[in-house]
Amino acid sequence: MVCAMASVPTIRRRRLGAALRRLREATGMSLDTVADQLGWSTSKVSRIELAKIAVTPADVRALLGALEVPLSDEVETLVNLAAEDRQPGWWRQYAEVLPAWFEGYLSLESEASRLLAYESEVVPGLLQTEDYAAEIVRHSPYTALPDEAARAAELRRARQVRLNGDDPVHLDVVINEGALRRIVGGPDVMAVQLRRLVETTELANVILRVLPFATGAHPGVDGSFTVLEFSDPGDPRIVYLDRMTDSDYLEGLRDVAAYRHAHEQLRVSALPPDESHEMISGIVKELMR
Repeated sequence: MVCAMASVPTIRRRRLGAALRRLREATGMSLDTVADQLGWSTSKVSRIELAKIAVTPADVRALLGALEVPLSDEVETLVNLAAEDRQPGWWRQYAEVLPAWFEGYLSLESEASRLLAYESEVVPGLLQTEDYAAEIVRHSPYTALPDEAARAAELRRARQVRLNGDDPVHLDVVINEGALRRIVGGPDVMAVQLRRLVETTELANVILRVLPFATGAHPGVDGSFTVLEFSDPGDPRIVYLDRMTDSDYLEGLRDVAAYRHAHEQLRVSALPPDESHEMISGIVKELMR
């Protein structure tokens, strides 16, 4: 399954839809029967269960009523999921510099428990310094103006709370050596960025490996990718592919398995974390000569 751009459903909406479907199937009621009771189209009920559309708390209560689900903590949890799903994410404050296709990713990233990432060209956004990020976004087709570049850099900083919050995401990232040797913003900016990487590796929830040039051909030659995993065993794993003007999300079991296998191969080919640390520190020394 491929979801294009911002159409990717949120994790809350997926959990809600799956729970409603489970409850309906437990009653033995068909989609048509539920739809007839509520005066809705069968398509609406189906799309709610498949997380294709957002649903109001009132509609959730109506659905649960049609299914004769007694009042319980689960009912309130599902109603709250619907309410939370309709709340704008923190990233909406950056709407003026936020491409619509990237909103879906930020929603998923905000709820992910683990990220398996490979970055071929630049330092991952979650690990970028302010000056490095500003230089990167200045060259984006979406942030041509200086003020826009500054706001976009702020957005990248705001994302980094996921690494240091009360429930931090676990980041397992492989970075191509070329991304570390590409001097973005000048030697001083790049040196600060590389030092930040070294500091970040001290976090218990971050594992960073460098894929050296000597590796030769490898599974990441087609570009960067991120596999997002979530805490609930019922949640799907999702592959995120970023491009210049849009993005794709892969959810098919074979697709996800292929990218997870590719990440594992990249981990094996990359330098161990301690040797990666040494390489990054060595590049900093080269920049400061």
